[in-house]
Amino acid sequence: MEQHDATPWYKQFWPWFIIGVVSWGVVSASITFSVAVRNPPHIMTGDYAKLGKALVDTHERADAAEAMGLTGKLGERGGQWVLSMQALDTSALGERLVLLVQHPTDSTRDRQIALDRIAPGEYRAAAVDIPPRGRMIVSDPEQRWWISSTYRKEAGVLEVELVPQRL
Repeated sequence: MEQHDATPWYKQFWPWFIIGVVSWGVVSASITFSVAVRNPPHIMTGDYAKLGKALVDTHERADAAEAMGLTGKLGERGGQWVLSMQALDTSALGERLVLLVQHPTDSTRDRQIALDRIAPGEYRAAAVDIPPRGRMIVSDPEQRWWISSTYRKEAGVLEVELVPQRL
C-alpha cells in the first residue's frame, strides 16, 4: 500500500533549502557584480621600467619634458589636429611630433598620429576618429620626452592642456 504525504510543499524543508541555496547564489553574484562595476581595474599607463618582478614608474620622460619647459595645447579644428607647443627652445622640438591617443581599456582603439611642424611651436595633422575619452600623449619620435593629459570629448569639442605628468 502506497503512502502519500499530505503536507503541502511549502511546509516541507527541502524546497526551501533549494530555494535558499539558489537565492544565496543570486544575491552574492549581484553584490560581486555591483562591487566590480563601481571599482573597475585601472589600466597601467606611464613611464615604467621593469625592476625584478615589479614595474617601477621612472618619470624619465616627464622629467625631460619639464627640464625643457614643455607644455602644449591640442585642439581639433576644421578637420585637423592643431598643437601649440611652448618650450624654452621651440626650435629644438623637431619637424615632427607623435600624438598617441590611448583608450582607457581597449588597446585596439588606440591611435598614433604624426604631427608636422608648420611654424615654430605649431604642429598640425589630419584629424582621425578617436575614443570619446582616454589619454593623449605628445612626444618626439624617439620618445625621449612626453607631455600628456586625460581628456573627455564632449559635444564634438576637444581642447586639451598637455603638461609633463607623473602618473
